Amino acid sequence: MDVLTVKNLSVSFYRPSCEIEAVKNASFSLQPGEILVIMGDTGCGKSVLCKSIVRLLPDIARIKSGQILFQGKDITHYSEREMQKLRGNAFSMVFQNPMTALNPCMSVGAQIAEAVRLRKPQIARKEFQDEVAGLMELVGLDCPEKQAKQYPHQFSGGMAQRCVTAIALAADPDVLFADEPTTALDGEMQEQILELFLKLREKLGMAVIFITHNPHVAARIADRAALMRAGEIYRIGDAEEILEKHIYDNYQ
Repeated sequence: MDVLTVKNLSVSFYRPSCEIEAVKNASFSLQPGEILVIMGDTGCGKSVLCKSIVRLLPDIARIKSGQILFQGKDITHYSEREMQKLRGNAFSMVFQNPMTALNPCMSVGAQIAEAVRLRKPQIARKEFQDEVAGLMELVGLDCPEKQAKQYPHQFSGGMAQRCVTAIALAADPDVLFADEPTTALDGEMQEQILELFLKLREKLGMAVIFITHNPHVAARIADRAALMRAGEIYRIGDAEEILEKHIYDNYQ
């Protein structure tokens, strides 16, 4: 069974004088352990599409039509309380700029610990400490005892992205949404973060929806690719085939 299925999803932004269609009849499925890349230019609707699935849309936006199925169950009209349970368990997100996702006044270890506590409030102290250290090691923070005491401003962009990923993994999600997680990083750090996501998928078996505008990043990580333009998914399929055609069409 697909872990996630989106059917003919349309999302609009409503302003006093107009309606802006951000996503138009988008459909795709996601299998357990699969990395699906959603690729398109800035403003094409790819982030709105993912935020509509996890219900993190701004107040002026709403789902007009379509269905969102998680493990076969329709969650399109879930209440906010029901969605909070999913976001803290089945779904997690990693955003583009880790520094805006981290609290500058809390140590990195405390922020990861907070995420662990939310999911396992009754966990014993020793097991709790081991889990925090394990998450840090899992994402490539090799000195957890020292790094847990440090603050976000003491980390590079790539290291901060690893911290944010550790926080997301604390939920043990079925689906991880990664919204342009490599955009603000240099080439070497981009490669390290892409390698991290591939290792996490292999080790944890979770499905990943990875948003990017970069075809080279997409080619490095994707099993399948969906191309978006003006709010529509106009092509989807095997990543190698889809991206080869995209590069040929746009760069010949």
